[in-house]
Amino acid sequence: MLKNLNAGIIRRLAANSLKSDKKRNLFLIITIAFSACLMLTLSLKILGENTKVNRYMRGRYQTVFNDLSEQEIRELRERPEVEASGRKKGLCTPRIKDYTLNVEYADQSAASLLTYGNITGSWPEAEEEVAVEEAYLEHLGLPAVPGQILPLDLGDGSVRDYTVSGVLMGENETRVYKVIVSEAYMQTVFDGNPRYDMYIRLKDTENDNMEILKDKVRAFAAANGVAENKVFYSSTYFSLGEDLPIEKILAILFCCVLIVIATSLVIYSLFYISVIAKTQEYGRLRVIGTTKKQIRRLVRKEGMFLSGIAIPAGLVLGCILGFLLVPEGWKWSISLLFVIVIGVITEAAVMISIRTPVKIASSVSPVEAVRISAAEENRKTGKRKRRKMTPLNLAILNFSRNKRKAVLTLTSLGFTGILLMCAAAYLSSVDADAMSRSGFGLGCAHLELEQSDAGSSADEEGRTDYYTRIQQNNPLDEKLLEAVKQIDGVTDVLIFKGCKSDMIFPEMNDYARANPEELSFRNIGLTREQMEAYSGYLTEGTMDYDTLVQNNGILIADSDNLIGRYYGYTAKLGDRIQIKTDSGDTAEFQVMGVLRGLRLGIDVPFFYMPDACLPLLKSTVTNFNTHFMLVGDQENEEKIEEAIIGQMEEWNDVEITFLSDLRRQMIVMLDQMKLPLYGLVGFIAIFGLLNLINTLLTNVVTRRQEFGILQSVGMSGKQLSAMLKAECFLYVSGTLFLTLTLGTLAAWILCRVFDQLGTFGKLVFHFPFLPIFIFTALLLVIQVFFSLWAVNYCGKESLVQRIKTE
Repeated sequence: MLKNLNAGIIRRLAANSLKSDKKRNLFLIITIAFSACLMLTLSLKILGENTKVNRYMRGRYQTVFNDLSEQEIRELRERPEVEASGRKKGLCTPRIKDYTLNVEYADQSAASLLTYGNITGSWPEAEEEVAVEEAYLEHLGLPAVPGQILPLDLGDGSVRDYTVSGVLMGENETRVYKVIVSEAYMQTVFDGNPRYDMYIRLKDTENDNMEILKDKVRAFAAANGVAENKVFYSSTYFSLGEDLPIEKILAILFCCVLIVIATSLVIYSLFYISVIAKTQEYGRLRVIGTTKKQIRRLVRKEGMFLSGIAIPAGLVLGCILGFLLVPEGWKWSISLLFVIVIGVITEAAVMISIRTPVKIASSVSPVEAVRISAAEENRKTGKRKRRKMTPLNLAILNFSRNKRKAVLTLTSLGFTGILLMCAAAYLSSVDADAMSRSGFGLGCAHLELEQSDAGSSADEEGRTDYYTRIQQNNPLDEKLLEAVKQIDGVTDVLIFKGCKSDMIFPEMNDYARANPEELSFRNIGLTREQMEAYSGYLTEGTMDYDTLVQNNGILIADSDNLIGRYYGYTAKLGDRIQIKTDSGDTAEFQVMGVLRGLRLGIDVPFFYMPDACLPLLKSTVTNFNTHFMLVGDQENEEKIEEAIIGQMEEWNDVEITFLSDLRRQMIVMLDQMKLPLYGLVGFIAIFGLLNLINTLLTNVVTRRQEFGILQSVGMSGKQLSAMLKAECFLYVSGTLFLTLTLGTLAAWILCRVFDQLGTFGKLVFHFPFLPIFIFTALLLVIQVFFSLWAVNYCGKESLVQRIKTE
């Protein structure tokens, strides 16, 4: 009995089919490879930046031992457990007009452990030498070069000339600038007996769990006689994230979903067009006995062959780009994991995308296949409407000939337009002023009682005692209040009262018990009117002023549970909190209300109480003013700032902040957000444009015979060009219609959602005219170049050759 030897026939048929459609294959390989490359590059860049920061911070200090002599530091440095250490000492923070100097001593080891950045020049050595920040020199209008002379008051009230030995390079938008003095200066100021803070990194601890590392630090301090109250941990180091942080994984997943959707639309469209074009070919195979299952295998093998070329190429290129973008963040374990994951995702997207075209190819019967043609695919039975033969009508006829193909192309391009509209509208609607106000609070300028001093007085007294001493001679008095009220442009001055006290919570973790000095918090005293004004932020309990006064009630505002995370206490109604008074006793307050979302612009206040309760905590304080918030219209902000700067040197122990400074920082942050967002949309737009170009090119290549016949019966080259332009314009106008309708609606909803969340302040939808204009112009440019190419392509062959083309 004879056996039909058809082993490998499907593989050979797939290979022959691929050879006959090289243009489609090239588009598919480019699309799939580009998709895999883009997903992997984004993943490696996002995670590489995270790894880079972690590696960088793991080279910084882990703990600080406060107030040590040179001899103690020398002995500790010789211990074998110490990998690196440095000395630092804050001296003072003199304010000069609109900026503040942070005068300190730090040796080069400490500067390295504290991420001071690169220095141009040399570290100060002589008593009259200093190192300053590049931003400080720019603020003074001086060149950022060493060797120049600066007249400075380093906190002792006298101005002397100092030589700039080095310039610390980097940006600074805060108006608080570092000035690094020399060790010789320290010896002079402290009569040869300075005391320093010692910054330490222990050996062989890079991979330690943070709790294990804390145990090692505590053991090291105890073994070397360092008191527990002198040991502090680096909050930055101990808050380092994992190599695969969940928030970054979610960001990668979101980007990959968008890319996969865009890629799938293109792959589906390309295979669908290919299957429709090869219907007669599949029909002939069915006639000679090929089964539906074999047809499905044939089309799948084409997809697997193309993805087998494209995916490895895209992954290799993605690895190269990922490494080049963040070479310091390259990690083999993470990179190999994401190579596998992205490869599987891309292959799955390809197989899912070709599933429907595979079904279409296998469902064609032999009889239908031998009589079907592209022109007849969507021909309707019954009476047909007569149309005038114009280039526009012919374009509409061809556009509607295969509705699914047109819908696929428009969906791909419309998806790009909708994403562009959402990203552009969001960035256009984010108001830097609203963002800055959400963090700054009320007013356009704040005069605040100075919370701490960088000098030895604050170190010796403690933050609470230092703040109380300043408040006993409170500079925020009636005289200053009248002075700021007289400033031209100031319409109102909002006054907030409070004090700073040490707290004892009913529940605390080991860190809070071991570091009671960390439990120093500001207590905001609200007036009766302020209680009523902010009552809308109350989620449970009461804000009745009299009830709170009678019961020593306190309000808690800890929406992010920061107290719980750092100190182990989560407030509940009825809790009793002990607050230390300036007389050494404690006063008990009952938690009677919980607030959410209250932002006054007063650092991070957690505790509010009636202002009538403040004297219970500070019997030696008569003036509890902590903040003067100056209110004025935005057009008067500059005038108000100039007036404050002109007087501020007379206001001792007062910190001054301006809304305009925060606004500038927000603008810089927004500019940094725009590039990656527009970049992602731009990459996705490439998929849509590839789909458009492929559709248009396929139309021309497969319809050469049709064009030849039309020209043989009288169509001119100009009319052919007009018809092709009209076809392209239908795609362009359809894309713009989806962008301007669904895209605008989606963008409006997005802005409303973020506005409700309040993350970026008040969001008011603004239509992004410029980005949409650029997108429209790009589509029209493609239309013009396509029509020119199509006419030129058709003109390469004679009319007879085109009519004879099958």
